[in-house]
Order: sequence, then structure tokens, then C-alpha cells
Amino acid sequence: MKKQLFIFLILLSVSGIVYSQNASTYFPSNTGYKWFYKNTPLDSLNNPQTELSTYQVDSFYAVVNYQGLSSSSVLSKSGLTSINQNSPYTDTAHYNFQSTNAFYYLNVLSIIGSIPGIDSIAFVSFLRSFETWYNVYRFSQNVNTNYTIFSRDTTITIDTLTLPLRLSATGKRFNDVNVSTVNGTYLAKKFLISFSLSYLITIPPFPPVAIPIVVRPDTTYIASGLWVIKDVIPSVNVDLSAIGFPVSFSIPGSLKELTAGTIGINSVSNLISDEYSLNQNYPNPFNPNTIINYNIGKTGFVKLTVYNSIGKEMSVLVNGKQDKGNYEINFIADNYPAGLYFYKLETDAFTSTKKMLLLK
Repeated sequence: MKKQLFIFLILLSVSGIVYSQNASTYFPSNTGYKWFYKNTPLDSLNNPQTELSTYQVDSFYAVVNYQGLSSSSVLSKSGLTSINQNSPYTDTAHYNFQSTNAFYYLNVLSIIGSIPGIDSIAFVSFLRSFETWYNVYRFSQNVNTNYTIFSRDTTITIDTLTLPLRLSATGKRFNDVNVSTVNGTYLAKKFLISFSLSYLITIPPFPPVAIPIVVRPDTTYIASGLWVIKDVIPSVNVDLSAIGFPVSFSIPGSLKELTAGTIGINSVSNLISDEYSLNQNYPNPFNPNTIINYNIGKTGFVKLTVYNSIGKEMSVLVNGKQDKGNYEINFIADNYPAGLYFYKLETDAFTSTKKMLLLK
């Protein structure tokens, strides 16, 4: 009996580990979730250039069919001067989850960028041929072992020069680490995704040897239910003299971190009412986060906005179509000064405003 119990406990612990690495559990479960990031450039020595920092807002807006797979699609707007800047979304990312793997629809052009001297039409066409789904984040991958995401060789001709090239991407999962954010400390999966453009040298009868031209290592930290909480791409120096171009330059790096709190919008009731309502936040007073609950009586456009005591718009928490139902949103005001605030719910058929008090 003791032996059977021991075996059962082992199986239970193993099944728990497998479940915890299910890729979909690391992504928010409901549409409407928003992330707020601060993006800081890194100079050639990888020093943060904080005076050049900008902001980014991502929004999990829908689950759709995209290029043959179910996509958790995220709208993004970046280059903002503040989190509260009112501007349209300009980009879309697509994620698909299968067992312990997270697939990403890859646009290589946006990652490699423009490289002086080899931005020919043929090379750009070669890069575009990579646009498809790739198994990028492998949550059950053995720690500290590399895996290939893709690798492809080509030859391009510029003037009279013929260049054999290889474009590849590899991944590696490290031990889980604790990452401090504005919302607290999270245990995160740590991945290193490296994109490489290499020049191929062939000396028969040996196989081609790849001489790296550009290597872009991207370290990503992913927390359960939150997705990406930190992303670091160091600056890299590029020297093209080895392939016949007297050109050298530096590609700046970047540091992306959560800022101003992460907002999650959740459907909280199976009892769907035809009434509209905006409830008093709780707790109130609060520091630094509070829950705002509201009910939507009919599917349609919804906007939920926070204003300061003199009526200045501070943050738009919801701005788009929502299904009929009851919702709650976790509002975090880490970067807000203490004082009186208002939150306003607007729909096609209902408008309501309430007060809340932030104490620090």
C-alpha cells in the first residue's frame, strides 16, 4: 500500500509539472487584456538611454483564424511619449498554442532590419519567404539545450558579387528566474531566441562553414497568465568587410519592461443581465490597485476612462467592442500621484461616472 501511494504521488507530481508547462497557461485567458511597456534603447555598450525611453501598449483583442491556425492576436502601438497617449494601434502579433509549445507568426524583415549594402530586392524577397508560423517558445524543452527554429540557405548577387548566405534562428530555455516588475515579482520562464545572418564559406569536400554577419540575441521572460514581462535585446556591432563591403555599424539594443501596471479584464458572472451598471470600485480608498466592476446589457462599443480631479484623461482602460456580460478590471495606479480620481463608463446606451480615492 505504501509503495502504491508513493508511485501515485510521483505520477501526480510529474503530471503537475507537465500541466504547469502547458504553453496556453502562460497567456491571458480572456480578450481585453492589456500590457503596458516601457522601451529603453541600449547604446553600443548596452547602457540604457533612459532619456530616449518610449512606451508601448499591447491589447489581446481577439482569437481568430490566421494563416491556417487559431491565433491569439495582439494589437500593438509603440513609440509613445506616455502610456496615456491617444494614438491608433499600428501592428499585430499572432500567437498559437499547441500543448507545451507557443508558435509565433514571424516577420523576419522587422527583426533583421535594413542592412546597408545587401538590401537588394532578391534579399528582401528571400526574407519575405520566411513569413509563416514557427515553434518559438518550447516550455518543456530541456534546460540549456539549443533547438533549431529554422535555417535556410540562399545565394544573392549584388553587382558582380555573389553571396552565399544562411538565415537561421535558434532557441534555448534556461532555468526559471524571479523577475521584479512594477506589479511585483514573478517566477518566469527564460528563453534566448537568436536570429543569425551568416556568410557561407565552402571548401570541398567539407560542408559549408557559416561566418556570422549579424546575430541578434533576444532574451524573453514569460510569466504564467501574463505572457511577456521583460525582453532584452543587446546592441550588436556589424562588420561587413569579411564579405567584401567596407562597412561597419552598430545596431542599438532595447530593454522592454512592464510599466504603469498590467490590466486584466475578466468576465466574472454566468448570469447575464440586460441592465447596464457601473459599480463602486473596491477597495476604496486604494493603494495601489483596485477592482472596477461593470455590466454591459447589450453587445457593443464600450469605453472606460480614468480622469484626475480636474478632468484630465489619465488612462483609457477599455476602448472597443465587448460582448454582453459582467466584467471586472484590475486598475493599478503605481505611477499615479495620490488624490481623487473619476472613472467613466460610456456605451451607446449608457453613461456613468464614479469617484475613487488613491492614498499613498
